[in-house]
Amino acid sequence: MNKRLEGLLEYYKKDPNDPFTLYGLALEYMSDQQFDAAEKYFRLLLDKDSEYVPGYLQYAQLKEKQNKIEEAKDLYSRGIEAANKTGDKKSAKEMEDFLSDLE
Repeated sequence: MNKRLEGLLEYYKKDPNDPFTLYGLALEYMSDQQFDAAEKYFRLLLDKDSEYVPGYLQYAQLKEKQNKIEEAKDLYSRGIEAANKTGDKKSAKEMEDFLSDLE
């Protein structure tokens, strides 16, 4: 286990509700190709903070890597809604572009 992952897991033990830590864990597992673990933390993240826009983008990209295109489309759509709700027009546009590439 790498040091970054170890550190994130320590933060997670201290505060399992911190969105930044959950996002970091998901990304770290994703980069390590541990997709089941990454998905676990993406789900936890979005269950706890449905407006954490980067979570949708990265989770959708994970689904694309797994060739689960319909799930990726759903995540991009939900991410666009969250981005629009929070006023993050740049992220909304980026996810709209990714979504249109899948359709």
